[in-house]
Amino acid sequence: MLENKFRSWNFLRILRLAMGIFLVIEAAKSGMWFLFFVGVVFVAMPLLNIGCCATGNCSIPKQNSEKAVDEVEYEELK
Repeated sequence: MLENKFRSWNFLRILRLAMGIFLVIEAAKSGMWFLFFVGVVFVAMPLLNIGCCATGNCSIPKQNSEKAVDEVEYEELK
């Protein structure tokens, strides 16, 4: 089961997890609880695979390539 969980990880997902862990540790050391919660969010995003682009909301819709292209008529000017 864990093999399936870690199969689709990319560099940015690992980077978000590392930044979140770093923020949680540093915020806990310094007592900055607001940054602690920000770090928890950064840890939760890669673990749960959530975020803006995880659900495809940021993707550009593909154009249907099967549409016929209208022929363009050119006139020669003299």
